[in-house]
Amino acid sequence: MKPSTILKVTGTATAIAGASVTALYTTSGQIAKSLIYRYQKDEVDHSMLLEKYQGEIVSLVNDMNIKQRGVLIEKPENKKTLFILHPLALDSSDMILYVDFFQRKIPDANILLIDASAHGISDGYIRGFGIRDVHDLVAWNRFVLERYGMEHQMILYGKEMGANTILNTVSLHRLQNIKAVICDGAYTSFSDLLKHRILNDYRLPVFPVYQFVAKKIKRVANIEINESTVDLVKHNDVPTLYFHARHDEFVPLDHVYPLYNANRGHKALFVLKDEHYLYDLKETDEYHETLKEFISKL
Repeated sequence: MKPSTILKVTGTATAIAGASVTALYTTSGQIAKSLIYRYQKDEVDHSMLLEKYQGEIVSLVNDMNIKQRGVLIEKPENKKTLFILHPLALDSSDMILYVDFFQRKIPDANILLIDASAHGISDGYIRGFGIRDVHDLVAWNRFVLERYGMEHQMILYGKEMGANTILNTVSLHRLQNIKAVICDGAYTSFSDLLKHRILNDYRLPVFPVYQFVAKKIKRVANIEINESTVDLVKHNDVPTLYFHARHDEFVPLDHVYPLYNANRGHKALFVLKDEHYLYDLKETDEYHETLKEFISKL
């Protein structure tokens, strides 16, 4: 092959590779945008929570001067409050079936459903990925103590990002009066989850898409998504019950084992065999009995 022909072939290959990288960069930007920024707040409807459960919208202002809101369902003469934290890109109105479930399991507890920053009816337009949300959970913990008194006990339930928010916060020992944690579908780190989603949802190469997305999240949100919850739970001394669906379609089952193994304090792990959601548990299930026993000790 003549040198001129070799140069032409090489140049063509370089151009194709350059175009491919440019396309990946553009796609990565779109993925990052969909992760970072909220959907329209006007589309959120909490009327069912407010009407069916006589819920009340409560609010506070976080340390970034952003108003956070939630729905509080109070019980008379309550002595504890159950927090419910939703997954990424959902909000408290999506957790209504968990309200029914926990009202049957913990009938004497208030339920506080929190909309994370840039979700639901909370303000803000940049999401916290369960990392920056730590500061907001601290503020909600303080809100409950100020409302009900310093002896008031709390139980924390979170799904996916909500679970990681809880694990990250309790492991930093920044909360008071937490009796127990119930984690559902937690991930080892948002970094690990993102790599899995890039490969399985978008059918794209992890490299360089992950690097492009992580860099943009860092630049826009100032969040390091490779912060490891596994490392943090080595310091968690709050009794923690880990649930994970065997057929979880969003967070793979293999995320829960490093979390459980690293968790320092009292813990239990249950893999849902056929159910996709915690509220699908039947009265006869061994998992239900374990949950009942766990809750009875609170």
